[in-house]
Amino acid sequence: MAGFDGMQKMLPESPPRRKHTLHPLCALNAFSCNKLLLFIYALLYLFVGIVLTAIGVLVEMHRDRIESIDNRLAVPTTFLIVVGLFIALNALCGLVGTMMEQPDLLKIFLILTILCFLIQVTIGIIAFIYREELPKMKSEEFRFAIKGYGKNRDLKKAVDWLQDRYECCGFNSFIDYRDYSEEYGCKSGKDFLCGVPSSCCRKQEGVVLPEDCGYGIHKNSTVRTAALMHNLINIEGCTHAFLGWLIEHLDLVGAIALGFAIPQIFGILLSYYFLRKVQEHRIWYRVDHFHT
Repeated sequence: MAGFDGMQKMLPESPPRRKHTLHPLCALNAFSCNKLLLFIYALLYLFVGIVLTAIGVLVEMHRDRIESIDNRLAVPTTFLIVVGLFIALNALCGLVGTMMEQPDLLKIFLILTILCFLIQVTIGIIAFIYREELPKMKSEEFRFAIKGYGKNRDLKKAVDWLQDRYECCGFNSFIDYRDYSEEYGCKSGKDFLCGVPSSCCRKQEGVVLPEDCGYGIHKNSTVRTAALMHNLINIEGCTHAFLGWLIEHLDLVGAIALGFAIPQIFGILLSYYFLRKVQEHRIWYRVDHFHT
């Protein structure tokens, strides 16, 4: 036992294990410049994620008002919110991975950045496809909203918002209520027969319109001239305005998704190059540490 202890004392002591030295952001070499650029990119990437999420939430708040009439904005808007949150979390991963030069975090950042890029391109394609379909739609395709007005609370709320905002009535024209609504038709037998909802009435500054302002508008049509009727209610249909609203928001979602996706190609290349350099530095560090 004593001999063994003597041999142990004769062996050289192993050097203490050193921690991998992190490179500063501001050093004047290619590795540090790459690190600085990737850090700035990840910081901007975090901002992009927050912006995409905020825009998605705002569009969703508007879309929720007309969801019962048309639901085309649901898929691209939901994707935009999800990918925005995804990008923000991924950016935090990239910031930590870049500062600490952690290959595992950098790999996660690279993979998720590629995934986010593909999702954003998908959002743009979906928005473009839906947008191309909208100009082909006719007023008849929204007739269900007139038939269901008064029966479905969400549908009534959506139609009222549309008619009030764009100062229109029905989808083809105000006559839709007379021809297709069981509530406002001339055979309904209710108080508002031969009428239109109050959201169809023309707004007058400083005047609070009564709930029955559109009741009986179709009665005595021979006496009520077109000019008089035009002064009482909005006679234009809402189809053109509604399709324009959908096109505008689909263009917004698609353009933002694709617009923020294109710069990510630079980030993908930058993070891939930096990841390789970090792995190379760690390999050479291990070799150098082994020799010492």
